[in-house]
Amino acid sequence: MKAIYLLGICFVLAVASVGAQAEEGKPVKIAKKLSWTGCGIAKKAFMAELSKAYESSYNVSIALTGGGATKGIRQVHDGKTDMGGSCRYLLPAHEKEQGVRMEPVAWDALVVIVHPDNPVNNITLSQIRQVYLGRITNWKSLGGPTKAMHLYARKGKTSGIG
Repeated sequence: MKAIYLLGICFVLAVASVGAQAEEGKPVKIAKKLSWTGCGIAKKAFMAELSKAYESSYNVSIALTGGGATKGIRQVHDGKTDMGGSCRYLLPAHEKEQGVRMEPVAWDALVVIVHPDNPVNNITLSQIRQVYLGRITNWKSLGGPTKAMHLYARKGKTSGIG
């Protein structure tokens, strides 16, 4: 089976932009437990191991909760969790995503798969974008046969995976 590889989806760590600040001359209380909510893929891929290593090094545990990218971002905004994991960028028009700072921590690969009999050997990032925007709908536009494309993608208004 032919596969065309393309780097794409960015996993990011959402961190609240508003933090506790110490008054001048007063000691800062260091938390012994932090919370993280977000993308289940990021939780499984690296947060479980990262949280164990952090606890081992700093004696501060991180409680992990899944629930998705949107939940992670919006619970950071609402102050319900200390950190959130997301596999998508912020939706700037949504009020519960304003004031949240995103820090990329890892990249994931997006894999485009075509049938082994398809003669198309290479697709550019620009062409993939045009396919997903619905501007390219026939394989002929990519140097293949005159056949309609059958595009399968997970749909979601706020999913980073969709």
